Amino acid sequence: MEEATETLFPLAGKHDVAIETSGDITPTIGSHALLLQLTTNLLHNAIVHNLPERGTVQVNTTIGPESVMLTVENTGGKLTPQLVSTLTEPFQRGAERIRSDHAGVGLGLAIVKSITRAHDGTLTLTPRAAGGLCVTVQLPATPTHTGRLSDQYRAIRSPSRDAPHDRGSAPPRTTASAPSA
Repeated sequence: MEEATETLFPLAGKHDVAIETSGDITPTIGSHALLLQLTTNLLHNAIVHNLPERGTVQVNTTIGPESVMLTVENTGGKLTPQLVSTLTEPFQRGAERIRSDHAGVGLGLAIVKSITRAHDGTLTLTPRAAGGLCVTVQLPATPTHTGRLSDQYRAIRSPSRDAPHDRGSAPPRTTASAPSA
């Protein structure tokens, strides 16, 4: 998550969107490139489908006994459950875009859905009562009791557990840990 957040931080600043992050290191097994694409798509959508001014994106990672979760929530217009149920279909775009300067074609959440399934995970989209969307990706956790993890090990980590990203400031830097060989 750190890499996607840092990549999209300038876009968030351009759109006057604050990114707030929190959570745990959440190790899962899978393709680094695909998990990065999943995270980037979720953050990108949360930024461009947000309020026209002073929007917020909240990103949280959690780990349970058998799964890890990435939750991305944004402020934005009110969405109906009927509309939300169609957003993972290819080429589906919300009813009206708040911003007209984004030329997406409606594949972001369809790609997220495909990557989630490829990693034996689940994807849940829920409209927020105050407006915007809450997206949760749940993936199998890496077994910690085996001692040594495979080369497929990846960790998604929130950039900062303590401080949200403020508009105009540089994102905090941390490193996702991977086991030594």
